[in-house]
Amino acid sequence: MKTNDNPLLHVQRIEGDIVSFLSESGTVFKEFNKQDSGCISYGVHSEGQDWFVKYAEDSEAVRYLKNAHVFNQLVEHPRLPKLLNAFHSENGFALVYEWVNGEVLSSPDFPGKEGRNRPESSHYRFRQLPLPKITSALTTVYEVHAYLESKGFIAVDFYDGGMIYDFEEDKLHLCDFDYYTKGSFILEKDRLFGSTRFMAPEEFVKGSIIDGVTNVFTMGATAFVFLAEEGSRELKDWKASEELYRIVLKAVSPDRNNRFESVDVFYQEWLKALN
Repeated sequence: MKTNDNPLLHVQRIEGDIVSFLSESGTVFKEFNKQDSGCISYGVHSEGQDWFVKYAEDSEAVRYLKNAHVFNQLVEHPRLPKLLNAFHSENGFALVYEWVNGEVLSSPDFPGKEGRNRPESSHYRFRQLPLPKITSALTTVYEVHAYLESKGFIAVDFYDGGMIYDFEEDKLHLCDFDYYTKGSFILEKDRLFGSTRFMAPEEFVKGSIIDGVTNVFTMGATAFVFLAEEGSRELKDWKASEELYRIVLKAVSPDRNNRFESVDVFYQEWLKALN
């Protein structure tokens, strides 16, 4: 069977359960079933290649997975896994992506602060890398989000669980865009989805506007997570240059008016400070 005939790449609807279909299409070598999103994902080896299949049956999870489907049709970037197909089952919906090598930097296998500080966790090992490798990975995060900003997208629920790092190739990919939105919006509940380590103050206030300035905070918080002890905002705990520190500190200002006006402006200032 040729790759173009692979059912993973052309099926539109399946009968029966997802695992049976995936097993008939290839070998399921990995199951990601500990996420709290309502989705279960699978690594499938078929016709000499690996594929990543994300599946949901819960109605809310299906809705957001369909949102990711739309998102992936509107963007294209070498550090975003390519969406190859989408299909329905009797009870759910699935997305098929190309497989990218690496480890997610936040895993349910190593939960919370204690888990992130276990030496065997990917999060801990990433933080121990030489400074240039960490800042290079962060630069990728900022480049991608500046690109997504140019396409009109607002990042929602970005955190280290959406970062896949290949320790052998020193390459970062980003994933998990189920909640990203086209355009800014008003928060209609008491808090937004996300990890508090990465979230701006307005993401906890019903009626707040969530926009590119909110994302500036998230980008700055990401730097503190990986370049400071326990995410500290103190200069004494910062591992990079003081010039970078000042830029990142401005990004995470509690006052929106004191932050950079866009992710792209933050990204350009970050690049200048790196150089």
